[in-house]
Amino acid sequence: MARKRKRTSKVTRIRRTVVKTIKAWFMILVTAILLFAAVMHLPGLVKRFWKTPSKTTQVSVSRNYNGIDISKFQGTINWQKVAQDKKIQFVYIKATEGATHYDKKYETNLQKARKAGLKVGSYHFFTYRKSAKEQFENFKKHVRKYEQDLIPMVDVEKTGNNGATREKLQKNLNEFMQLVKKEYGKYPLLYSQYHFYNKLLAPEFNRYYIYIARYSTQEPILQGGGKYNIWQYTEQGKIEGIDEYVDLARFGNGTTLTDILLR
Repeated sequence: MARKRKRTSKVTRIRRTVVKTIKAWFMILVTAILLFAAVMHLPGLVKRFWKTPSKTTQVSVSRNYNGIDISKFQGTINWQKVAQDKKIQFVYIKATEGATHYDKKYETNLQKARKAGLKVGSYHFFTYRKSAKEQFENFKKHVRKYEQDLIPMVDVEKTGNNGATREKLQKNLNEFMQLVKKEYGKYPLLYSQYHFYNKLLAPEFNRYYIYIARYSTQEPILQGGGKYNIWQYTEQGKIEGIDEYVDLARFGNGTTLTDILLR
């Protein structure tokens, strides 16, 4: 014979409903708290991961620097305030990259920096994947010689050249530098990262003016007996007029501003 189902009392059903409701509201409350915490911390997390330095560095608020280099990533710059910093003798501004890219803030930064009385130069971000001639034409199109106080600069680093062989990179880069010399009258300053430069460019390029990035308290040592002219010692500098971190650099080995003037 089949057993009769035990009937649940009305009180028990109400009690179960109340418990389920309380659990549901508790989960909603916990979820809301977690979402609120995430939203409150989101700006800090975005800033942290959007502008993550490639190396661990110390923030440099006020040290012995002589110049800076900037691009659109420094945002809107108050050049009048920057010019009040008497330590800054030179400013390099990103103009172009590869065969077609143009930094959208280049023209504004160039004109305002020069108007503020700063000595200004322009740089090109180099990649071995595009021909030297294409890249030079892109640079020349936007960088007018008569508006330059400093010799041009070419930025050659791992980003943009990952996977390049010494032979191909050096061949393309040498061609680019020869084209710059012909157009602007002087060879460009060569910017590179410490380990990347020693691995792929030294000692063949030691004869040029070298702007080396080494985020350390130890000075750069170039393979083959070369000497750096400018040392970028941090990418987390803070100066008046620029809200974002900025690269700070200093002259070395007897180099002065006169050595990098275009005229």
